[in-house]
Amino acid sequence: MLRSGVSFPVLMKLLGHIDPDMTMRYVDVTLTDVQREFLLTRNHAKHLVPQPQVASTPDHADRNGVIHALLATQHVMEMFRRSLPPGSARSSLDRLTNRLTKILAQIKKLPNT
Repeated sequence: MLRSGVSFPVLMKLLGHIDPDMTMRYVDVTLTDVQREFLLTRNHAKHLVPQPQVASTPDHADRNGVIHALLATQHVMEMFRRSLPPGSARSSLDRLTNRLTKILAQIKKLPNT
């Protein structure tokens, strides 16, 4: 039933279980199930930062190439920052991200040669 789309709480109710551990005795979660759920969640998650629309390594060494590289770096830093628990490491990444934003603003003001 879970593989057909029935949610775990509904399955518990249908089986008449109060304790999730009891329902888990009857559920066989395979690696295929875990992979499917991971991919579905990853592809439909609304809280994730969108993937950058730029190449991670620029093809050319001009202003636009530098901007593309910095945007990709900013994205990776944000994903890493979100994985950290609140504390000094996360605060340090916040400060670095702010500096990177200021650097990007300054580079965008430079003439494109």
